[in-house]
Amino acid sequence: MPIPLKKHLQELTKDELVEEVLKLAKKFKDVKSWYEMELGDSRQQTALLDEVKAKIKKQYFPSRGYGTPKAAVVRKLISDFKKISVFPYDLIDLLFYRVEQAVAFTAAYGDIDERFYIATETAYEEALKLVKAHGYETQFRERCDEILLATRHMGWGFYDTLKEITEEYLE
Repeated sequence: MPIPLKKHLQELTKDELVEEVLKLAKKFKDVKSWYEMELGDSRQQTALLDEVKAKIKKQYFPSRGYGTPKAAVVRKLISDFKKISVFPYDLIDLLFYRVEQAVAFTAAYGDIDERFYIATETAYEEALKLVKAHGYETQFRERCDEILLATRHMGWGFYDTLKEITEEYLE
């Protein structure tokens, strides 16, 4: 019968515990990144967030050619960030960034398909749920207003849906 993890860890010396954590961080990139977010200074934390933002932007606006944003790729980038995210504010920022990139993509290339808008609306609603849950309404209100302003002439009922979501969580 395997030894339960808690019991195993309690039996280790301090040096052995340090080695266990270092081994995990070396083997699993997410563990290393989580500790960088948890223990790093704001510069390191910002660098990790900016790295994910750059990957999202590349989906919409690659350095060459026409962007072909794939919702699954963008969702995975955000999902991976959720695993290492320590502060809800950073995750909210990333979700809004994803929405902003989708809005900019639509403004640059014209109306996209319905799935594109549904995926963007879902990310927007997820961000606003977190905003409401963590009391960040004041910090993100202007950003929401800017997104709404930028989408007011876009198709597929995109603006109307974002406005309804905003009213549900910020009004």
